Amino acid sequence: MKLVILAAGKGKRMGESSNHTPKPLLQYKGKTLIEHKIESLPAEISEIVFVIGHLGEQIKEKFGDLYTTREGKTIPVNYATQTELLGTAHALHQAKEYLIDSPFIVLMGDDLYARDDIQHMINHHKVTQEWSVLLENSSKPMSAGKCIVNKDGNLIDIVEDPEAKIPINKMYTGGCLLTPEFFEIEMVQLPNSNEYGLPQTFVSKAHERRIKAFDTTYWKRITAPEDLE
Repeated sequence: MKLVILAAGKGKRMGESSNHTPKPLLQYKGKTLIEHKIESLPAEISEIVFVIGHLGEQIKEKFGDLYTTREGKTIPVNYATQTELLGTAHALHQAKEYLIDSPFIVLMGDDLYARDDIQHMINHHKVTQEWSVLLENSSKPMSAGKCIVNKDGNLIDIVEDPEAKIPINKMYTGGCLLTPEFFEIEMVQLPNSNEYGLPQTFVSKAHERRIKAFDTTYWKRITAPEDLE
């Protein structure tokens, strides 16, 4: 099982700090956002792949080619570069060469996740070989990107809902577990955008394969400087 961290973005809403520091290297409670993710990795993770872009050399300098866990385990680290910011599906494709031989977890470089939630996806995959996603029950009404889950707990669609006709507000967190078969799918371009969405791409195959949806127990989205306080 490999871990992919998407860390190429510029973090424009973070203000001046993101001009000289990649957003995933900003500090929260004494650690970088990336360190919060990788210091408590599930034991199954055997390799880390960063997709870097804006100021990505700083991430390379900090983590190098090997990461040593608190238990003393060393994990190889590889890097792929996204030179054009064309969305999360495009970002993941830049790391394809490292991901063709095993399942992999994908996390956003600037968000915080619970280890137990990641472990749930891994445990489910061990038994079923299925893909899975981490969803958040939003406390605010959503007009776009609503995740639709069926009675069996599987993600079946991601829809726009500008008139708020759908009462459930489930949001994709950027966390998922996929297999190399993902790279056989044509990337899905987002409406009125030049970017290709990762969840929109894999959910296009929901009619062919099950995508288990797990509600998060913890997810912190970092979108503005005050989120780091």
